[in-house]
Amino acid sequence: MQDSLPIEFRRDYRPEIELIAALYDAAPLRRPTSDLPRLRQMYEAANVVLSAWQQGRLVGILRGWTDGAYHGYICDLAIAPDLQNAGIGRRLLAMALEMSPRIEWILRASVIAKDYYRHLGWEKIDNGWFVKRADAGRPAGAPAT
Repeated sequence: MQDSLPIEFRRDYRPEIELIAALYDAAPLRRPTSDLPRLRQMYEAANVVLSAWQQGRLVGILRGWTDGAYHGYICDLAIAPDLQNAGIGRRLLAMALEMSPRIEWILRASVIAKDYYRHLGWEKIDNGWFVKRADAGRPAGAPAT
């Protein structure tokens, strides 16, 4: 059985961008997976990249940023569909929290995972704001009108 094979968790390796795109598409996590240069830029700018591997296969990834002292932001958490509910997401989040007890982490949940985090001890916040990307709603690479 696939979920009985050991999972290796890593904080020292950035997976190839094509593997990340394939995992996002499978998870599903809506990100610009057809725009690999943009996806690559997203990962090059992140200072928190944690991954989970099963027999050489990327099965989970967490991307985020932190100043290392006060604030942190979880941008993405994607888990292979056949291993969702196997504790991989929980472990990746725990690895981020273990970076420092001084960091207060926030995240913006995907629509399909909006209620997932409560049972892990995360609190919903009501004091957040955002500005939509200028290209929101346009296909990757489409010019602004």
